[in-house]
Amino acid sequence: MLTRAPARIALVGAVVATALLLTGCSQHDPAPDHYGQAWLDRMSSALSDAHGQGGAGGRLTVGDDGRAFAGAALSSVSPGSYDVLAVCRSTATVRISVRAFTSTKDGEGDDLHPGEALAERDVPCGATARLPITVDRRVDGIELDAETSDRSGRALWSAQITRRGWQPDLDRIG
Repeated sequence: MLTRAPARIALVGAVVATALLLTGCSQHDPAPDHYGQAWLDRMSSALSDAHGQGGAGGRLTVGDDGRAFAGAALSSVSPGSYDVLAVCRSTATVRISVRAFTSTKDGEGDDLHPGEALAERDVPCGATARLPITVDRRVDGIELDAETSDRSGRALWSAQITRRGWQPDLDRIG
């Protein structure tokens, strides 16, 4: 009987340690309301091109499905060849996806229909990624999506559609 007690104590200890570890990994301090806003403003300004087609960014939030996701639809993108410049922070990587869409009138609004995937890339945070895209004249807009496995609620992303080959002022990104 004495040989079972140490095994039982070890098992209980392992269960308690696992529970504490999982609890510690799942609890995060909530991000403040305007978390990262200064960084997002700086990235939008630094990556924007005077002749560009707009962009999007923000905090990736965890949905009911457990994914950390954010996205935006830009409906005023003209046909042509562009680069999407993308950055992220507060996580390891963010997957940026660029997809064309078409739209049809649906009552007072529009119903968006996903179209061709134009580009997709894992962006390592701390670096600027360039995703070349070509927008067809039959497209009504571009959807920019960001996703990460980081569920802390602190991951940020910014992406801007710029002229092909345009170089941002990297000193402003720093």
